[in-house]
Amino acid sequence: MQKHNVKVGSTYIVKVSGTLAKVRITREHERGGWYGINLATGRQIRIRTAARLRFEVPYGAPGISPEEARRIVDKIEF
Repeated sequence: MQKHNVKVGSTYIVKVSGTLAKVRITREHERGGWYGINLATGRQIRIRTAARLRFEVPYGAPGISPEEARRIVDKIEF
């Protein structure tokens, strides 16, 4: 994903500590990147680059498991 595609307030699948998690972007960081809330743990994380973002979760989409998210990401051709 590219940084001009990232929208504050949207939810994305993000690679966090080696696993994929749903993260809602809350605000931009003053030195680049974004702050977000990990929806599984409720913890705040900093996303330094758009490369950690895999894809946007559509609004109102049902919850998906990390395994299902991993299968979706594996199908995407870069």
